[in-house]
Amino acid sequence: MSQKERIFIGLLLSIIGGLTAIDVFEDFADGTALRHLGLDLGIALASLVTVFFLAWKMAGDSKKIQMLTSEKEILRDIAEKYKSKSRLLVEGLSSQIDKEFSGWGLSNAEREVALFLLKGLTVAEIAGIRESAEKTVRHQTTAVYKKAGLKGRGELQAYFLEDLL
Repeated sequence: MSQKERIFIGLLLSIIGGLTAIDVFEDFADGTALRHLGLDLGIALASLVTVFFLAWKMAGDSKKIQMLTSEKEILRDIAEKYKSKSRLLVEGLSSQIDKEFSGWGLSNAEREVALFLLKGLTVAEIAGIRESAEKTVRHQTTAVYKKAGLKGRGELQAYFLEDLL
């Protein structure tokens, strides 16, 4: 239930409670039976108790909203710090990968294929992305492994993962 709905219901219940209380006083002045007065008084009290309950809940919700807003800001700051750190690490890793690729003497096409292999793409997926034949990509992967002195994709990925760990 939204805060506006609670306020609306609270106002309605206040009006009902107030009008019922007025009715109790008028009925009492007219000498109405106690049973009827008790019923009217019960309605007035129930309405007013409900109004106080709604006000109490709204105050509690307001405090929770303030607390959650503060926590959200703290978490946003933490996330931004980690995002910055992560960006630096990725840039460092990219730089390291580039250095290794240069050291291995990879061509631009072989570099591109090697990056796709590190990302876990299949030969068919790489061929589709690069709009080249699968056979060409297979030759380029073989050239990457040979120049790097590695046996396959697993060793290529492990080569860079070992540096990270």
